[in-house]
Amino acid sequence: MRFSEVWKTSFKAIGKNKRRSFLTMIGLIIGVSAVITVFSIGRAFENYASEFIGLDQFDGSVGYTYTPKNGDFYENGLDAFTEEDISKIESIPGVQSVSYYDNSRNGIRYADQTFDDVGNDGRWNCFKLLKNEGSDVLYGRPLQASDYYNENPVVVIDQTAAKAIKKEEPEALIGQSIKIGGHLFEVVGIMKDRNGGSIVSTSEDYVVAEVPENVYEHYFNTEDRSMIQVKIKQTANVKNVSKEAEETLKKYGTWKELGSYKSEDLAGQVDQLRMLLTSITLLISVIGGISLFISGIGVMNMIYISVSERTKEIGVRRAMGGTKGNIMMQFLLEGISLTLVGGTIGYLIAMLLGFAISMFTPLSVRPDLFTVTLAFGLSVVIGIVFSWLPAKSAAKKDIVSLLR
Repeated sequence: MRFSEVWKTSFKAIGKNKRRSFLTMIGLIIGVSAVITVFSIGRAFENYASEFIGLDQFDGSVGYTYTPKNGDFYENGLDAFTEEDISKIESIPGVQSVSYYDNSRNGIRYADQTFDDVGNDGRWNCFKLLKNEGSDVLYGRPLQASDYYNENPVVVIDQTAAKAIKKEEPEALIGQSIKIGGHLFEVVGIMKDRNGGSIVSTSEDYVVAEVPENVYEHYFNTEDRSMIQVKIKQTANVKNVSKEAEETLKKYGTWKELGSYKSEDLAGQVDQLRMLLTSITLLISVIGGISLFISGIGVMNMIYISVSERTKEIGVRRAMGGTKGNIMMQFLLEGISLTLVGGTIGYLIAMLLGFAISMFTPLSVRPDLFTVTLAFGLSVVIGIVFSWLPAKSAAKKDIVSLLR
């Protein structure tokens, strides 16, 4: 018997017992849809975390905070981290850059619109103050070290600000001037939104603009710089460099006598978050895997029942020259056909769930080659593994006993 004929016979056998076949497939449908949905959400969140929350920016980074003993510290207009502190840390071998932030009320204004009125609802006006090159941009150019040395009044703003000011053509803002706290800054670039979330919360999450540090200081009395972020070179030992930076602050920090310095392992926090997400994904995948295993047992039982109901059919086929291999292939294909249909339905349900999640959350859950391969790979493997024993038992039956 040709392979195509065996395949057709398999589908006909499944069609004769639609209710039984459907009940057998339910577990497989649930399992495949659960596993594919979880994997898709996990991958989508990783992309979201990298692109929008910006988890990657904390890799190899250590944060340092300052806690004064006296509550009047900031009221006296003092900065937690001074230029001398920053210079000492920058001089440590292995340190790539040091950034600190100003969470002020200096709003961004364009014409008669303030940024608070046109899209900054619920976010801080957090300005990242730079001496060196800034973040990657979508339009224009990033801040450069020359902007700091030449004291250029330039700014890179995020997408939300740009779209709020020029909804149709935000890139048209490049080269134009906006006001920050009443002072004019030329827009040289537009960067992606940080979109800070509640999972990892640092000043970096809420940056709405990047400006040269000395230009910002020239215009504003920047206070409450209570945190800095130290980026460590990839070739350096993060633990050793961060320890040296903390010891430097404790020994030589400007305000060491008035308070305490503390390090925060930003990279470690991000790694813990990633491990948590991976653990949750694996846990739900295990639950989906259990459902797949149970559905596999259902497939096995169904094939065993099919074999017992079709003993005469098997006997006739053997008597007419059918080989044991033909009989075994027949029932194997029935199991694989059943699981492929169930896997396809499960995958389609996972796609619908993915589109629904994409509509109501910032995650972009989309099918890809990996999930397609996973869905159909699982279906075929379950079909083969759990159909093998009943198919083998059908092939071993004696012709005489089959025709009695």
